[in-house]
Amino acid sequence: MKPTRHLAIRRLALVPLAASALIGAVPAHGAQSFKTDYRVSIYGLSIAKASFSTSVEENGAYKVTGKLSSSGLASIFDDTNGNLDVTGHLAKNGPVPNSYEVKYRHGDRDKLTSIAFTNGNVTNTTNVPPINSKKKNWVELTPADLQSVADPISGVMVAADRPDEVCAQTLHLYDGQTRVDLKLSPSGGVAPFATRGFKGDAITCTAKFVPIAGYQAGRKAIEYLKNSSKISLTFASLGKSAIYSPVQARIGTQIGTVTVYATRFEKTK
Repeated sequence: MKPTRHLAIRRLALVPLAASALIGAVPAHGAQSFKTDYRVSIYGLSIAKASFSTSVEENGAYKVTGKLSSSGLASIFDDTNGNLDVTGHLAKNGPVPNSYEVKYRHGDRDKLTSIAFTNGNVTNTTNVPPINSKKKNWVELTPADLQSVADPISGVMVAADRPDEVCAQTLHLYDGQTRVDLKLSPSGGVAPFATRGFKGDAITCTAKFVPIAGYQAGRKAIEYLKNSSKISLTFASLGKSAIYSPVQARIGTQIGTVTVYATRFEKTK
C-alpha cells in the first residue's frame, strides 16, 4: 500500500470514529465523562486504533482528548501516532466547536493542524507544514466556505428528536484543509447495536461525499469518493440525549472497504 494512499484512507476513516467520543453528552444531566475506543480495519486487518476521553460540564462545555495511531501491518508501512484536542459547547441544535487541534508524527515528520471557531464560523487555521495550494486544479477555499461548519469531531454529532430524523441531514465538515459535505439519506433503518459499555438501538444512513473546496480536483482518490464510493454511517444515542453519533462506519475506497468500529463506548461518570 502506498504511504500517501494509506494516509488518505486513515484521514477519512478517523473522521466518524473520533466524533463518537461525544455521544450522550447532555448538559441537563450534569457533569459527565466517557471513555471510547475504536478499531479501523480493511480486509479484516487492523490499520489504526484510537482512544478518547470526553468530559462535559453542567453548562454544556465539552472537551475531548484522544490518541490515534496506526496499528498492525499498517504501522510497518506508515507509522503514525497523534494526539487530538477539541473544545466546544452543546447548544440546542448540537455541538458548537471552539477549537480543534491534532498533532501527529508521520514517519519522521511532525505535523499539526489547528482550527479556531466563533459561533460556528472558522476564524483561523494553522497547518504545520503549510498546505501546498499551488497544485494543478486546486479548488481554493473562500470565506463563505468556512461559515456554519464544524471540525471532524463536532461535525458528525447529529441532533435529532427521533432516530428517523438523523438520516435527513447534511453534515458540513472542515478538517483544516478540505471542506466537504456528507449528505445523509435513509438506508438500513433501526437495528440493535452492542459493544463494551453500550447496548441499544442504532440507525444506519448512507452518506454521499461532496467535496466543496480545499482539494485537488480530478485527483483519483477524491473522484472515487465523490462518484463511486459506498459510505454508510451507523448512529446511536445514549439514553434520551437527542445527540446521535457514529458507532460504526464503512467507507469504500479504491483498494477496499475501510471499517470503523467502536470497541468501547462507556460512560464513566
